[in-house]
Amino acid sequence: MRSKRTMRIGIAGLVAAAAAIPGMSVPATAATPGAEPAAATDWQLKYSEDFQGPEKDLNTDSSPWIRFTGDQPFDTIMDDYGDWWKNDYGPAMQAALGSYATYRKQVQFGKDGWLTASLSARDWDKNGTPERPPTISTEKAKGGNVLKINSPDSYDGALVTTTQKLPPEYRLEYHLKTLDFGGERNGSISYDGKENGYTTVAGECKTQFPYAEGIGTRGWNSEITTDPCDWQSVTNGPYGYNAFHLLGIVDFSNPQPANLHFWHYRRKILMDSFAQHPDRIGTGSGGRVCDPTTNTYYPYRDSTKNVVDMWINGLPNFRPGKGGITGNSQWFMTTCSNGVASAEASPSAAAEMIPELMPNSDYIFAVERDKTGYTQEVTGTFLHGGYRTIRFHRDFVVDNVPIWHYNNTPDQYDGRYNNTLVQNGVYEHQEWPDQWPAGSGYPDFPVIGDPYTDAGEGSATIDSIKLYVPKNK
Repeated sequence: MRSKRTMRIGIAGLVAAAAAIPGMSVPATAATPGAEPAAATDWQLKYSEDFQGPEKDLNTDSSPWIRFTGDQPFDTIMDDYGDWWKNDYGPAMQAALGSYATYRKQVQFGKDGWLTASLSARDWDKNGTPERPPTISTEKAKGGNVLKINSPDSYDGALVTTTQKLPPEYRLEYHLKTLDFGGERNGSISYDGKENGYTTVAGECKTQFPYAEGIGTRGWNSEITTDPCDWQSVTNGPYGYNAFHLLGIVDFSNPQPANLHFWHYRRKILMDSFAQHPDRIGTGSGGRVCDPTTNTYYPYRDSTKNVVDMWINGLPNFRPGKGGITGNSQWFMTTCSNGVASAEASPSAAAEMIPELMPNSDYIFAVERDKTGYTQEVTGTFLHGGYRTIRFHRDFVVDNVPIWHYNNTPDQYDGRYNNTLVQNGVYEHQEWPDQWPAGSGYPDFPVIGDPYTDAGEGSATIDSIKLYVPKNK
């Protein structure tokens, strides 16, 4: 096992090298076993957005906020006004929801408006203006323009998706230029006046309000109040963490920021950065991280918390216990598992990024879908292994473990995993039949950014969003 001291010396050396040679990227070392050719050999470009030139300028501040009241809910399960919360929290949930107002906006951009910026913010005093609104905008950077996703408050959300569903087969990729959503910087979880990426404000509490981890879970007394400070903290404590969706695929149209538990039931696959606070790790391991140079795991607690998780969603818990919350099983792919998706430990990160090297050395994230399954890919300079590509393919179904809602069309699936979701709520019992029936179809929509409206805070810059389709199609 490597000590944190050894890891930090490695970071310092790489940062020094990057500072000495502007634009430097560390030469390639070993490629990931089984890595496949680059996109250009198998795909043809359909859309490319590089944000260069004034005609491509974007600033979501120029578009109005629209009040979201829940009168058109996405579903009746765990969306922001879902029955799950009412069944567990009872009449007090309505008062909690009514203690603030939610505003949303969506802005199309890119050629043919093929991309959409989607944002959400809370208005605590309900005067019609969110106090700390997020933005998605182009800004000048060394080497050209970038798109900045700025989510300055844990109660807002900001993401980039496509306006239309992705094609039946595709490759979607982009460059991550900078990332500031928690994790250590130069050996400390506290940096730039923030704690794990969260700006601390005197007298304010950043919590999961009003969507907790479940009745009876740690970090709160399970009382439904209108005071955010009574709920589970995301800044620190047993559920303290920060996160960023590096690139995920969800199973519904028109993705918009919502509470984090909603997303736990809607994803097909995901690559994310998951920065746990030391309070959350406690005396445990916090999960594990793969060293791709030795293909051995080390405890997450010994990492810099700047990990890349590469995973699929499997079947959910269709019958959680009383007061509990459902969510899909999570199957992680690493070179330590030879690319096989495993639910043995959660999380099992594939590698560690080095934010201190950015933007001189960035990361390229990509997802591919073909007739057989999904491929997840990241290229960049990692804490262990230097510059390399980490790439895994996962068939839609392996050993009777499906990727949740993988089928775009009814002909791709026969209904074998259909089930009824059952909630044994504290106040009410409810059932939702046909959660994956024969005859169903679920579109692919990507998510890049911070989709959570009760966790996650920071900023990131991205560039070169590209969509490829199969050649000759």
